[in-house]
Amino acid sequence: MSASKWLQLDSITNPTAERCSAGQPGAAVPTWFMATVTLLLSALREIFDEAAYSRFLARQGMVSCASAYAEFLREQEAAKARRPKCC
Repeated sequence: MSASKWLQLDSITNPTAERCSAGQPGAAVPTWFMATVTLLLSALREIFDEAAYSRFLARQGMVSCASAYAEFLREQEAAKARRPKCC
């Protein structure tokens, strides 16, 4: 089945499918979907310390490099050592 035939068949059931399938700029993406993706990516950045590292770089006025990351890790370890342990 050719691509144009697919677009015609798909556009019958989904009016925005032709724009979405064609990959054109401005294709319709639901707002709730974009909000969900943004939330998921933010959560993953927090889980894997990327957001904390970005905040560290901004706070210190540094650019990302091996020595900056080493300093970030030292700061993280010092913060963990200061936290009281439960149980």
